[in-house]
Amino acid sequence: MRIIEIPEANVKRYIPSDLSECDQQQYMDICELIFYFQNEQINYDEFRTHAVYKLMKMVPSKKDDDDEEKFANIYQLSELIDDFFDTDKEGKKIIKQDYINNPIPSFKPIFKTLYGPSDSFMNMTFGEYTDALRLFLDFHATGDMELLKLLTAVFYREKKAFHFIKKYLSSYNGDIRVPYNSKLLEVNAKELKHAPIGFVYGFYLLFASFQKYLIDAKIMWGGKEIDLAILFENNGSDSNETPSEDIPGIGMDSIAFSIAESGTFGNIDQVRNTNFWDIMIRMYDLRRTDLERQKHENNASTK
Repeated sequence: MRIIEIPEANVKRYIPSDLSECDQQQYMDICELIFYFQNEQINYDEFRTHAVYKLMKMVPSKKDDDDEEKFANIYQLSELIDDFFDTDKEGKKIIKQDYINNPIPSFKPIFKTLYGPSDSFMNMTFGEYTDALRLFLDFHATGDMELLKLLTAVFYREKKAFHFIKKYLSSYNGDIRVPYNSKLLEVNAKELKHAPIGFVYGFYLLFASFQKYLIDAKIMWGGKEIDLAILFENNGSDSNETPSEDIPGIGMDSIAFSIAESGTFGNIDQVRNTNFWDIMIRMYDLRRTDLERQKHENNASTK
């Protein structure tokens, strides 16, 4: 976070270094500009300039083009926006996505307030994750804006009725939102019909950042550090053997069915309603056991 002061104008602003430091309005403003930039509706210089005006809470005017000193100051400040990106070997700008805190905990599109997931998606069910991941990948492949609204609608829902009473019940799980119902997804998405791009695309970027985090996540469980990376490592199969593209897999949905078949968390509906992190710990335990079995078999064959 950088502090920008203009004493003569009695102005003091806090300029975030990347998306993780943005407050809610800053996050939505920058995510909207990132969307326009990535879709080539504005170039990078325009992105930086617009970002400075948004973060400094300034309104551009035609006089700015004739004010050389002000233009020079704006350009100098715009160089700070470079910190929002990394640059790859080909010179392409890559957004820094190293955050899993939710910058938009709640949003009021029209008449009602919708509440999103908690930081680190701690209150996410496995059903929410599998549906969201499918929509996330579909949007990445097609760019269909309706998918963005559906993805956001998976997580942003109204508060439970009588929340102040339910929090004392033994069944209360800490989530203030009404339970997720995939059958109502399209209905709920209609509430986001006029939601700003910065909100829905901002949530897409948050989910993308969470996906990046998940691959190398290390979490504390029972006083021990659990490294979830083993869930995403190569299983050691022959690298020359490629899966048939004619028979695509169904990803996390397949895992949900497999866990339901084991009966550990109940039937498929119960699995989908189980907390995401509980499922991940179970998957970790199964994977760890499988790796230990493979190790013992390899040692035995060597002897």
